[in-house]
This record gives sequence, structure tokens and C-alpha cells, in this order.
Amino acid sequence: MRNDSLNKANGGNPKSFKSKKELSEYIISAYDSGQTMLDIAKDVGRSKIYVSKIIHQVYDEEEIKVRQYDKLRGKNKFDFSKYKSTSGIYRVSFVENKRNGNDYWSYQYYENGRLRRIVSVNLYKLKVIVLDKGLDWIEFTDEASDLVLKYKETYDESSLERQNKTGFFRVTKRKTNTKQGFTWAYSFKENNQLNFVSSVNISTLKDKVLAKGWQWIELTDEATRLVEENSKKLQDKN
Repeated sequence: MRNDSLNKANGGNPKSFKSKKELSEYIISAYDSGQTMLDIAKDVGRSKIYVSKIIHQVYDEEEIKVRQYDKLRGKNKFDFSKYKSTSGIYRVSFVENKRNGNDYWSYQYYENGRLRRIVSVNLYKLKVIVLDKGLDWIEFTDEASDLVLKYKETYDESSLERQNKTGFFRVTKRKTNTKQGFTWAYSFKENNQLNFVSSVNISTLKDKVLAKGWQWIELTDEATRLVEENSKKLQDKN
């Protein structure tokens, strides 16, 4: 009776499902396809709260916020006020690293249904990378625009070139006498002390970095694929 009443209130005939798992899978699939929570709720004959709980089991609040903003922007391109980020810049947030003080700026967006991130310690550099990828960069406030220009004063163009060579945060290639001719090196300075690890295998380097509690960020899809392929090769050898 409860579902029948809800269905009448929703004004339609909801889809039927054999199990909660099947219902949950449908909700996530519909959400990934771009439907709103309200539309999905009407479609399956459940409350918006129920649908929201299912979606929150898969996506965190920040991911949902980005998606909701994109949907709103698709309906009204100039209605930015409701989903302004705390940074004053579309899709951008400032990430504080309390562990070691290496704070950075993060730009989040969706590509083929997957959440992607672009990061940089320099806000203007982040803007350059984002625009170079053909993504939207929107500064909501004058304060945000002023901050971007302030970071431009310390922007080093060569740092962008170094970053794009590997596709990994803090990672460079160093020439060595190894069979492949180089090793992967991860390094950064903290309290005037150089932190450094290296490996001939990129997936092994990732394991070493994470074991030390340091940040590991793959900045491109190519970088992610390289880690996965390298990891598979190592597993096949073992």
C-alpha cells in the first residue's frame, strides 16, 4: 500500500525489481547517465531520500556536488550562485595536508563517468593545465581572480613542462645504467629536507610512496594505464 500511494503521488508506473541489489544497480546506472535524484525517485517509486542514500554509498559528497553543479549549469549556464565552491572557482578546492604541510589546489571533473583530478601547488599553473585540456575554468568572484593573478607572479613555465613529461605528481625520470636506461624518482622538500625514493618500476615506486604515507597522484589517464600495465607485468612474473 505504501508503494502504491507513493507511485500515485509520483504520477507514474514505477519499474519493478527482483531484489534490492538490482534496484540499487539501476539507481546508480540512472544517476551515471545524468538523471537527477528526483527523476530517479519517480522512476523507481521510491523517495528521494532513499535514492540519495543509495547514491551516497557509491559517491562521496564532493563528487555528488560536482555532478549536481554540472546538471544545474546544463539547465542554466549562468546560474552559478548555488554551487559556488569555497575557493570561488568552479570545480576547484584547496586541499590542506596537515601531515606534512604540502598543501595544493585540486580541480575535479568527470570524464566518461569517472572522477578525475588535476592538482598543483600553484593556482595559476592549475588554470593553465585545465584550459590546455579544454575544460571549463570559471572564476566566480573578483577575489578569486585576484588570487589567480597573484599566483601568476610566481608561476614557473618550466615546471609545467617537467610535470607533463611523466604525468605523475612529484615524479621525474632519471638516467641510469639500468636496462631501460632510467629510473622513476619521487621527490619533494619538507622543512628544508629532501624526501626521495626511486624504482625502475613505476608501480613499485607507487607502493613505496604510499608506504611512507606520501601523496601519490596520477595526473593523466596515460599515467594511470602505465601503472596498471606495469603492475600486471610484475604479477605475471611472480
